[in-house]
Amino acid sequence: MNYGRYQIVKEVGRGSMGVVYEARDPNIDRVVALKVLRQDRITSETFVKRFLKEAKVVGRLSHPRIVTIYDVGEDQGTIYIAMEFLEGVPLSDLIRDKKLNADEVVELGTQIAATLEYAHQKGVIHRDVKPSNIVVRPDGQIKITDFGIAHIEDPSATLQTQAGEIMGTPAYMSPEQVQGHPVDCRSDLFSLGNSR
Repeated sequence: MNYGRYQIVKEVGRGSMGVVYEARDPNIDRVVALKVLRQDRITSETFVKRFLKEAKVVGRLSHPRIVTIYDVGEDQGTIYIAMEFLEGVPLSDLIRDKKLNADEVVELGTQIAATLEYAHQKGVIHRDVKPSNIVVRPDGQIKITDFGIAHIEDPSATLQTQAGEIMGTPAYMSPEQVQGHPVDCRSDLFSLGNSR
């Protein structure tokens, strides 16, 4: 099975917006993660815009600890985003299995905070910081993923969250996020501090 030029190797995950595959880009012989919007979501313009917004948000960021977007495309009505394929373990697995000592927790927390600071300086608020959206690579470095509901601090932006709209994972959301109030970088820091 292919989407555009990308050859599907296997499914690696599912979420509310779509399916993620390990895929191969034959043009440059590179393994990619291919995030494909679910067919039932394509009929909603709002879902399509939010899905494509992830590529736009991450596309304005260039940081070694933020997943890299390579391409966005459409194939016979299916919309996809090709991004860096990450080797590693979700931080949520390491927390669940209690595989981190105090020094490792401090090191990972420092990396995450510094990466969020970079995103915030670029006007990007993640809004869904949680352990399952952070991958710990074999070299101990982190990668922040899933910018699908990120907020761009840009008054001219056409796709803004509506007043009172609640987005994120409730267990990690800041109080203002839960209440549907505007968020800023402090909301991401609350979520980071609430990660367990």
